[in-house]
Amino acid sequence: MLSLDQVRLLENRVEKAVGKIQQLESENERLRGQIDSFQGRIGELEGLVRAFKDDQGRIEEGILNALDRLSAFEDSVFAETESIDATVVNSVEVENVADPIMEVMEQDETPSSASDGQMDIF
Repeated sequence: MLSLDQVRLLENRVEKAVGKIQQLESENERLRGQIDSFQGRIGELEGLVRAFKDDQGRIEEGILNALDRLSAFEDSVFAETESIDATVVNSVEVENVADPIMEVMEQDETPSSASDGQMDIF
């Protein structure tokens, strides 16, 4: 047979178990609320990530377009510079060729002071 002390011990254990179950149910409910809150925040962050990826794609596209335009501009500037350089080189070449010819022509017009009858070209 069960004694009164054993019944009271059993009763205390049941009360402790019921208290612990209630505490765990309360904690479980609190944790479920946190999960819902975290899932909402995860949804917000995923939306931000998608927006950032979209923005990054647009930014990359803009940078590539700007680089293409800069490259085209540089190409046109270099082509123009090469054209100007070619014109300058051609005019310098004409001047460089013309100078010795002019010197020879000028020397032909002036009497030569050389005693051996040869002309100084330069």
